Amino acid sequence: MDLGSITYYSIDPRMLNLLATIHHRLGEVHARHLHRCPPELEKAYRVSSVHATLAIEGSSVDMLPVAELVARPASVSGPADLEVVNTHRVLEILPDLDPFFANDLRQAHGVLMHGLAMDAGHFRTGPMDVLYGDPQPLRTASAHDLPAAVQDILRFAEEDDFPPLLTSCVLHFGLVYLRPFAAGNGRLARLWQKRLLMRHWDVFAYLPMDAFILKAEPAYHASLEYADRRGDCGGFIVYMLERMDEALAELLAEPDPVRKAPDRMATFLQQRGGRSFRRKDYLSFFPALSTATATRDLREAVADRKLNMTGLARAAVYKQVE
Repeated sequence: MDLGSITYYSIDPRMLNLLATIHHRLGEVHARHLHRCPPELEKAYRVSSVHATLAIEGSSVDMLPVAELVARPASVSGPADLEVVNTHRVLEILPDLDPFFANDLRQAHGVLMHGLAMDAGHFRTGPMDVLYGDPQPLRTASAHDLPAAVQDILRFAEEDDFPPLLTSCVLHFGLVYLRPFAAGNGRLARLWQKRLLMRHWDVFAYLPMDAFILKAEPAYHASLEYADRRGDCGGFIVYMLERMDEALAELLAEPDPVRKAPDRMATFLQQRGGRSFRRKDYLSFFPALSTATATRDLREAVADRKLNMTGLARAAVYKQVE
C-alpha cells in the first residue's frame, strides 16, 4: 500500500480559512479556561460522545439508555448495550494511550470490540470489501503487510510537519482506508483522531465532535468515499474542520461555567505545574475574580492542605502540597 496515496491532500482557501478560525477559537477556549471540562458538563458530553460514536455506525440505542449505561456499566443486557459500555471504557483509557504506537491502537480496539468480535485487538488477516453505504464494494482492502502499513500511517502522523489539525484528519482517513481490523474501524478512526488532537489541545478530550459528525452524517460517508476514489483527502479534511469549528463555536457560545473555588484551584494548579506563585498570579489567571474572592480561594486551599503558604497578605507565596 502506497502511503503517499493515502496521505495526499490538496489545499484550498476554505481549508486555510477554517484552520485560521479554529486556531482562533482554540485560543479563546484557553483564555476562558475551557480546555478542561467544566465538571457539571462532563457527564453530558461523555453521553453525547458515546451516543453519537455508535449512532454513526448504525446503533439505534437512544440517548437516555446510553446515559444509564454510562452511569451503571454493569447493567449490560445485550450486544447493543455492550457497544455503549465498551465505547465509554475506551474514552476512559484514551488519555493513557500513545497515538503513534500500534500496540496502543490494538489495545483500544480490544476494549472497543470486547465481547463483540472474536479477533478484538488483532489486525485482520484476510481481505475486506470496502463499502461506503453503496451495496457495491468500492474496492477490496488487502491484508498484505497490514501491520507495516498501520505503523507507516502512525509514523506519518508523528513526524508530519503540517498543522496537527490537518494531520489528525489524514490519520482518521488513513485508518478508514486501511481498515486494519475486521470490525469497528470507523469508530476507532474517530477515537484515534481525538487522541491525536488531545496531545495538543486538552479541550478535544471532552468535546463531542462525533455529535456534530452525526448531524451531517451522509456527508461524512460521502467525503470519505470521494477521498478514497480520488486519492485526495482534501475534501474530507475540510468536512472534518467544519465539524471541529461547529463544536468549538457551540462550546464558546455557552455562558461561562460558574466554577466553585476547588474547581478554580484545581485548574490553576494544573497549569502551574508545581511552581510557587502569589495572589497576583492567581488573579491574572482568573481576571474576572475580585481580590476578596481570590484571597478566600487561597485561604480555603491552605486550610484544606492543598497549598503551603509562606509570608503574609500580598507578599504571601503559595506552593502546591506534594
